[in-house]
This record gives sequence, structure tokens and C-alpha cells, in this order.
Amino acid sequence: MTTIFWSDVWCGRVFFRVRFNRLFELSVLKGESVFEMLQLGWGEGGEVWRWRRRLFAWEEEMVGELILLLANVTMQVNREDKWLWTLENSNAFTVRSLYNFLTIQPHVELPVDVSSIWHKDVPFKVVVFAWRLFRIDCLQRTTSSGEVLLTMMCVAGCDSVESSCHLFLHCNIFGVCLALDL
Repeated sequence: MTTIFWSDVWCGRVFFRVRFNRLFELSVLKGESVFEMLQLGWGEGGEVWRWRRRLFAWEEEMVGELILLLANVTMQVNREDKWLWTLENSNAFTVRSLYNFLTIQPHVELPVDVSSIWHKDVPFKVVVFAWRLFRIDCLQRTTSSGEVLLTMMCVAGCDSVESSCHLFLHCNIFGVCLALDL
């Protein structure tokens, strides 16, 4: 399996093509793997940094931020790049293991009757938003002993656990957007 530098999530929780969108648009090298980019050199003055035009000062700052982020990456070139499914001892995905995991979860009571949001006069995107809001705190799965099994990370890429409190009050991306709309 080949991990693509700009288009796969391999460092952090967001694609580099999204987090560093401007640099992706200007890059000459868009489809190379992480290994190929490493071989070209992604340090200061590395061959990876080839652009369609000269960068503006603020774009150079973004390159510096990306280089700093990559400086903390340790590559294991002698290990196979693969996904591991931790719900099976073999680390291979099975539908049975996923089904068993989902069915052993305790039933969670929602603070609001979710069926009340499915109304024909309510726009579909509003219904989906409300449903997700009511369900979001139920997504963190725990065992009876309190061990966390599954958590959803914030879709904004801020490395925080997603919860309605985080999204609407504390998230640097969505909390600010919501405050601006008010």
C-alpha cells in the first residue's frame, strides 16, 4: 500500500492538501508517496518544495510550519505500511467483529426524542445536523469498566475528542464560526 503525501491522512488527523491547501495548489509534486517525498528531502531547502511560481511571504511561513511538523516525523522504512484492525487477534477486519462490537454497546438514552426532528417541513440538512447533535455525545463507546473503546476526533482537525460541548463552545474552528453567526 502506498501512502500519498498530500492526499492521505498520515500525519495528524487532516489531509495535508486540506490543512496546507495553498501549498498543495502551488506544488509541482501532487501525487507522490510519503516515501518518495522523504527521499527527495522535505527539510529546509529540500527538493520536495518545488512550486509553480515564487511563494509570497505568508506562503513561505506555511512551508516553515509544514517543515516543522515534518521534523517530528520518524519514518520506519523497513516496516510494511498497513492498517490494523484491533478488534480481532489477527488484526484483520471482519464484519462479525464489527457487528459484535456495535451490538454489545449499552443503549444510551437521548435527552430529546429524536423522532420529533424528522418532520417534512424541516430542511433535510437541518434534520441531519440536529440528529448528529443529539447523537454526538453517544459516540464515545466505553466498556462496563469505563475503558474507552471508540472515540470520534473533532472533524476540524484540532486533535480534541468530538462532543457537542467541544464543537459548539471550545473548538477553535466551529465554535468561532458559530459565535460569528450569532
